[in-house]
This record gives sequence, structure tokens and C-alpha cells, in this order.
Amino acid sequence: MRVAKETVVAIEYTLKDDQGNIIDASGDRGPMEYLHGAQNIIPGLEQGVEGLVAGDTKSVLVPPQLGYGEYSDKLLQQVPLSAFGANTPQVGMRFHAETNLGMRVLTIKKIEGEEVTLDGNHELAGKTLHFDIKVVSVRAAELTELSHGHPHQAGGCCGGGCGSGEGSGGGCCSSEEGSEGGCCSSEQPAQKSEGGCGSGGCGCSH
Repeated sequence: MRVAKETVVAIEYTLKDDQGNIIDASGDRGPMEYLHGAQNIIPGLEQGVEGLVAGDTKSVLVPPQLGYGEYSDKLLQQVPLSAFGANTPQVGMRFHAETNLGMRVLTIKKIEGEEVTLDGNHELAGKTLHFDIKVVSVRAAELTELSHGHPHQAGGCCGGGCGSGEGSGGGCCSSEEGSEGGCCSSEQPAQKSEGGCGSGGCGCSH
């Protein structure tokens, strides 16, 4: 079976930057599983996997516009140090916050006196991504997987290749919700990408 819309695909991957530094890899986490055509992963990687079969390997180059977008100064904002209350902010610290663009992950970029600069760009924004991938398996998606928009793990719990949840390092988490990199979707909230394990009949949170 070839990778196409409405198939569940498992891939092993290594992600590098332009200098060849490894940003993320499936490694000990095992293959990343996703539902093809459901925006579980970034568009450039999904396009690169299209048409492959189990056992195929490929190098996929993903430009910023098909990954996490270009870096935008419009996503920088200054807030007073007092806004953090009793918490002590540090450069590099990341947290979730509601913005006029919805819930986003913000990074403390700079602290000067009583002013803190926050960065709403994804950490891979503006970067060209170099993926080395291997297709481990391809199968037809189940009806419940198509309905929920992501693959299900054995035993009924949702997830598959989306890491261990919100804030997971790498995997298939959303860039909007605590992703640390990897081949993550820039389109969907993480709780939808990784499915949770809520009270739904299949174990899904939706």
C-alpha cells in the first residue's frame, strides 16, 4: 500500500538544520504514526512522504513556508516584569498564554530592567528543515480514526506518533501547543493532534 490520503503511516525520522545539526529524531521513541491528509504533520513533510511504501527511505527538504512559517517580528511583544507576579522569569522560559491569535506558546526572549520581551514564533520558524525518513508501515485508516482525525494506539487510547502529550519534545505535536520541534503540525491544537485519553468512547478527548 502506498502513502495516500486516509492511510495511517508510521515513519522513523531524523531532523537536521542547514548546518547538519540534529534538531530531533524519532530514536528511542519509536516510529511516529500519523493520519495522512489530516494535517497531523507539517505540509512539507506530508508532501514528501506521499506515494511511498513501507521500507522506502527518502531525504525531504522543507522550506519555512511549508514548515513553521517565516519568522515574524509582529509576534514579539513587551510586557512589564510585574505581570509575572511572584514567579521569576528567565530568558528561554516557555509558557502557554492566550493571545489575539488564540492560545500560543510564548518564549521569554529578553529581560531588560522592568520589561520582558516575549516571542510568539515557533522555535523553528524561518528555518529550512532537512528530514531523513524511513517508512515503517502503511495501512488503511479505521473509520473512527478518520472521524477523529488521528490514528489510535493499540488498546483504544489515542495518540500514536504524537509524543507523550502537550509539551512533548518532538514527535507529532502541534507547534501551537508546546511543541519542542520535530515534524509537528502548525495547523492543529496539540490536544487534537495527540488525542489525549479522555472520556470519549475510543479513549479520545473528542
